[in-house]
Amino acid sequence: MTASKVESLPSDQSDYRPAHRVSALDGVRALAALGVVVYHTASSMGLYSSADGSARYVFRVLHNLGNFGVAVFFVLSGYLLFREFVSNLLFDAERTPLPHYFERRFLRIYPAYWVALIGFVIVVGAPAVAGGAFGLLTLTERHFSTEVFAGLPVAWTLYLEVAFYVFIPIFGGVLWLLCRKRALKVRLAVVLAALAGLAVFAHMWVGLIVPSVSADYRLRLLLNLPTYFGWFAAGMALSVASAWVRAGRSLPRCVQQLANRPWVCWSVAGIAYLTIVLVESDFRFDGNVARATTTMLQVRFLLQGMAALFFIMPMAISHQESRLRSFLGGRQLAWLGLVSYGVYLWHQTILRQLAKWFTFEPNLFGFLLLLAIVVPSAILFGWVSFRLIEKPALSLAK
Repeated sequence: MTASKVESLPSDQSDYRPAHRVSALDGVRALAALGVVVYHTASSMGLYSSADGSARYVFRVLHNLGNFGVAVFFVLSGYLLFREFVSNLLFDAERTPLPHYFERRFLRIYPAYWVALIGFVIVVGAPAVAGGAFGLLTLTERHFSTEVFAGLPVAWTLYLEVAFYVFIPIFGGVLWLLCRKRALKVRLAVVLAALAGLAVFAHMWVGLIVPSVSADYRLRLLLNLPTYFGWFAAGMALSVASAWVRAGRSLPRCVQQLANRPWVCWSVAGIAYLTIVLVESDFRFDGNVARATTTMLQVRFLLQGMAALFFIMPMAISHQESRLRSFLGGRQLAWLGLVSYGVYLWHQTILRQLAKWFTFEPNLFGFLLLLAIVVPSAILFGWVSFRLIEKPALSLAK
C-alpha cells in the first residue's frame, strides 16, 4: 500500500498491515492431507465395513478423516483467499488485480492436476476413466454429465475449489458496492452478515434438497458449491478476524482468549469430530446419502465445519506462541504442507497401483503395512510435483 493510499484512508483505517505466510497453517494442511490418505487407505481395503473386534472401533474413528480433511481444506481456502478481499472491503487496502488473481489460481490448480490425471489414466486405463476429455481437463465435467466422481476420484473437491475461486470475486464485488463510502463499523457488519447469510443458505440448501429430489440424484446435487458455503464462510470469518487483528484492533475478549488457548480449540474440534463418529455409528449413517435424513445431513455438515473451524482457529487469528503452534510450524510439517497438494493428487493412484502388485490382508496389520508404503510414496510424489510442476508454474504468475 503506497503512502498516498494510506493518507487517503479515514483515521481509524490507516494502520492496516498486509498478511504474511503462517507456517503453522502449512502444518494444518499437512495433517489434513495425511488424514485423507489414511481414510482412503482403509477404504481401499474395505475395512470400514469388514473390520471386527477391537479394530472395528479404530476404523469407526478413522472413517470421518476424509470428510474432516476436506472440511479443513475448504475452511483454509475461505481464510486464505478472502484475506485480500476483506482487507480491501474494511480498510481500502490494495489487492491483486483480478487477472493476476485468476492467473495464480489457474497455475496453482491445473498444471499439477493435469499431470496427476494423466498418471491416473495410465494406471487404471483410459476405458475405466469416466467423463469426457474436455470436462476432465477443465474441471467442469460434473457440470456437463451425470458422473459424480469423474476422472481422478479426489478431483470432486477441485471442482468445488474452482467454483469457489470464481464465486469469491463476485461475492467480494457485491460487498464492495455495499461497503464503499461507509463507516468501518458498518462495513464490518455488512461483511459478517453476508458470511452468516452464506452459512444459513448452505443449511437451507441441504434442508431443501433431501426431501425434494430422488435418492439417485441427491449425492450429485449435494456435491455442489452451495452445500459447502458454510465451511468456506467459516474460513472467511477467520479471515475477517485476522484482518481486524492485523489492523491493530481488538477482537471480542472471549474470542481472543479462546484463540490464545489452542488446546481448548482442539478439544472442541475433537468433541465435534467424535460426535460425528457417534452419529455415523449409532444412527446407522455411514455417509450413504440415500439413507440420510435432513437432520443427519444438517448435523454432520454443522459439526464438520465446527471441527475444522476450531482446528484452524488458533493458527489463523492468534500470534501467541505455544507448543502446538511450534509443532505445526516446525520444519517437517510445514514442508509437508507445501507438498501436500501433490500428496492429495497422487495417493489414490498409488493405492490403485499397489493393489495390482500386492495383496494386503484386510485387517489392522495389513492396513498399517499398506499405510507404511503409501504415505512415504505419496510424499515422494508430492515433492516431485511441487518441485517440477507447482513451483515452476507459480513462478510464471505476476
